Amino acid sequence: MSVRCLCQICNCGQHRCPQGATRIYDSAGVFHPTTEYLEKFPTYGNVLPPPSLKPKQQFQAYRAKMEGVTTFKSDYRPYEVIQPPRHIREEYKPKQGKIDFGTTYKRDFNSHTVQPVVIVRPLERKQLKKGKLDTVPTYKDDYRPWNLQNRELCKQEHTYHPPTVRFGNATTFQDDFVPHPLAVRSARRKGLPGPPEEARCGHRPMGAARRGPSPFQGSTVYSADFTPKQRKVCPASGPFPSGYKFETTNSQGHRLFRKVTG
Repeated sequence: MSVRCLCQICNCGQHRCPQGATRIYDSAGVFHPTTEYLEKFPTYGNVLPPPSLKPKQQFQAYRAKMEGVTTFKSDYRPYEVIQPPRHIREEYKPKQGKIDFGTTYKRDFNSHTVQPVVIVRPLERKQLKKGKLDTVPTYKDDYRPWNLQNRELCKQEHTYHPPTVRFGNATTFQDDFVPHPLAVRSARRKGLPGPPEEARCGHRPMGAARRGPSPFQGSTVYSADFTPKQRKVCPASGPFPSGYKFETTNSQGHRLFRKVTG
């Protein structure tokens, strides 16, 4: 008959084999934790990791004498600065003789004596007419005013007469919109059960409690729908499962039990 672990005997998921603290690559009597990775991928012997071929980073002291020269001084050394040669201008010597201030424009376009041009068009002579000037424009001559008479008004004259009765202090809004008594409306639909007629009236006494015909049960919808179920006893709830005999403990920390027959 096969041997079963305490984790396999439990059917409630609350009982597990005791596990101890572990260290990496150490199996000297210490139980390893039970995980899904260790169950699917078991180790084969005491296999150590391969040695690293990477050289160790150890400090190597410099044995020679230390120079007080920085990298800036070694890279940027001072050089002798020589002033570049400058061009020496020649001394100005004015030319001898008379200077000609003539230009090419004056040479190409010579000035000529020109007389004014005689106008060919004869001058306009204004002929003044003697007599009185007629100042009537064409607009007044075409659109002459008619001789119209004023029309009498058809509107009757209303003379203000002050009222003889006393002022009642009533506005036009109060005269046009007379208040009417409001009827109590029901917000429920027709055909649906609702409170009695006296409960919907506004003259009922405040704080009056209405008792129902049946006694109050005190049950909720949650307690009616979700009733408590009888919980089965887990076979691994005790120190030793009932019907099983302790066999041994493996290297991974699982407690193995064998089922008792008869």
